[in-house]
Amino acid sequence: MIKYLIILISILILNACQSYNNVTHTVSVNGNISDKADWFSESKNIIELEINFNEPNEYLCSPADDITAPKRGCTFFDINNDLDPYDSYRPKLHVHMQTDNFENDNNKLNASFKIKGGFTRRNDQKSYSVKLDSKTSLLNGSRKIMLTKSQGDRSRIKNALVFNLLRKVPNIFSLNIWYFHVKINGEDYGLFNSAEVIDEYFLARRGFNKKDHIYNAVNFTFRSLPQLEIDKNGNPINEEEFSKIIEIKSGGSNVSKLIEMVKAIDNATTATIDSVVDKYFNRDNYLTWMALNMIFNNKDSIQHNYYLYNPENSNTFYFVPWDYDGAWTTDDHLGRYEYGLSNWWSAQLHNKFFKIKKNRDDLDKMVTTLREKYITSDNIQKIIDKYKTFVPPYQDVAPDSKHNNSKTCLETMNYLRDSIDHNIELYRSVIGSPMTFNQYIDYNSSTSTLNIRWTQSEDLEGDDIVYDVKVYKGDLNTTIIEEDNITSLTYSKIISLEPDIYYLKVVSKEKYNNNHYQLAYTNVKINNKRYYGFSKFEVK
Repeated sequence: MIKYLIILISILILNACQSYNNVTHTVSVNGNISDKADWFSESKNIIELEINFNEPNEYLCSPADDITAPKRGCTFFDINNDLDPYDSYRPKLHVHMQTDNFENDNNKLNASFKIKGGFTRRNDQKSYSVKLDSKTSLLNGSRKIMLTKSQGDRSRIKNALVFNLLRKVPNIFSLNIWYFHVKINGEDYGLFNSAEVIDEYFLARRGFNKKDHIYNAVNFTFRSLPQLEIDKNGNPINEEEFSKIIEIKSGGSNVSKLIEMVKAIDNATTATIDSVVDKYFNRDNYLTWMALNMIFNNKDSIQHNYYLYNPENSNTFYFVPWDYDGAWTTDDHLGRYEYGLSNWWSAQLHNKFFKIKKNRDDLDKMVTTLREKYITSDNIQKIIDKYKTFVPPYQDVAPDSKHNNSKTCLETMNYLRDSIDHNIELYRSVIGSPMTFNQYIDYNSSTSTLNIRWTQSEDLEGDDIVYDVKVYKGDLNTTIIEEDNITSLTYSKIISLEPDIYYLKVVSKEKYNNNHYQLAYTNVKINNKRYYGFSKFEVK
């Protein structure tokens, strides 16, 4: 009977339309996790998708160029100019969406359509979100379809490559990923990738309990904040503010278990953090997720770009990966503080857990295991061979050809394959170096006093730390202050500074091993070049 249900679920996933209520749910997950092959649908390489709508639309919004004006029918211009993901402006369109295996009779409006993303909203090529009106008539088992352009990813396959690799990796969940060729009101918008949305339908596709909790980390650092306060029933006191830190995607509004976990981390010490992790996390899942960040150089996963899955009636929270568009960053777009664990030091869980040497050693072992057994060059090449047959040709056709081409696409694919060992070398190159810190500068013109301060840079081996301070004028060629081997966390000097732009750089280093050093978690851009560890200030 169980085998029959698994087969039935697999068949439903492969159908374009299915009912969420028809999926049989099993008990919540316990212990270690792994993917099952029948969770993943192998659709055709490219799915043709059309979006059509009327302008002005039946959905109302204020004009994007004057959001204080009275509402009227939304337009595509409004959607494309919704550039701030954090404000209250939320224009959307009511559209007819269809694919070559999913149609709505008589072109009836069947979905909402809006822009998606954070900083990528300002790219020339936008990404979009489609949400079907129906809760039961689904596309690939999903109600939401994320159309991601990945303009900054010249390979156009980073997400696809990672999630294909992860299907064989134990202790972590992978995601389905599809490619869509999109036309909007008849105009060609090129190729988009679409990762499976992590919500209640993610649970349904896997036969999990629909009451399980899923959380989307938005600005979440595993610490208590006023925005995360809950009432006596375990519900957020201010749901809007709560969702700016972490979004509830499934399981209802009682988040008492999440807050219990956060408070346990708040109260944990180096002596007790292991027991907290053992109670509230799956250790192998946690180490696997962190090791993947090192292997793929996925630096943008400190406070977001991951989900937490908490089965009903369970203390355990599992990390679920999401969005590798920003992974595989090249050296000229990386600061030293981003090479290894230091990058994640502002997240309280990681800060406390990896102060323990055994946990750092176990992370390093996991990196080795994943690289040798699962994230191998051969496995990467097999996936590249799959996608290079149909992704690069789209890069030579407008509109994608305006931003990319097939030659660059293929070259970047090969770079991804060849850079894994380099990513690991970067991570290991800073083992033993101090952790990153923050630096601040203030100039009092009336007293001609320059005050510089910085937070403590931690050395995980307990070695003595000293600091070097440099201040530059106008550019990085004119040094006006240079003091080395400072033992305190402050530096002051009476100095007359002319009106100009100045730059500060504080370096922490081991007192007896200057090769072990670290930069402050800041950077500046000068003449289109990024400089890491610098802060900019102006004297007027």
